[in-house]
Amino acid sequence: MTKHRKTVGEEAVKRLINPDSSQGIIDTQREMDKEYFDEIEKCVEAHKSWDTPYYIVVHCKKEKLLENVIRRYFIGRLSLPTPQWDQTVWRYNPKTGDLQFLWVLPDENTAKWFAGNPQEVHQEHEELLSFVIEFLNKRLYSRFYKQFHKGEQECLTSESSYSEPYYKVVPAAGTSKILVP
Repeated sequence: MTKHRKTVGEEAVKRLINPDSSQGIIDTQREMDKEYFDEIEKCVEAHKSWDTPYYIVVHCKKEKLLENVIRRYFIGRLSLPTPQWDQTVWRYNPKTGDLQFLWVLPDENTAKWFAGNPQEVHQEHEELLSFVIEFLNKRLYSRFYKQFHKGEQECLTSESSYSEPYYKVVPAAGTSKILVP
């Protein structure tokens, strides 16, 4: 006899009714990260017929009906994706087996907070801050396109809803970086 396995919906409703106050944001993130690279490997396996380097895009999506459910989607694609909020991008070379991290972008509210409060951003998040700034300044896509597609004509894309550069990075004496709006 097989044991009934709870669905995501059953578990989400149960936790909404009886919240577990002992599980915080960090605990949730750690639980989500346990299977992250297993899912990357599944994506690689699903695209084993591809013999040229390709991209693995990881999208985080909050479920609209179940507010306490966050899903990650692992998608293989041949073209460099346009950066979006809640996205992580990797490049996989099937000939060498190399997996290269390209960028990660948080949700829009977090990104805007980072950009508006750079002095509050902890040193371990400086790379994330730099991705956010490059994205807001419409330079993130171009940076990686030029790196991997030398000599090809770049497609014109809009990376952000902002029409002008939003922030610029300015070196400051005694600090690694500050941002000037």
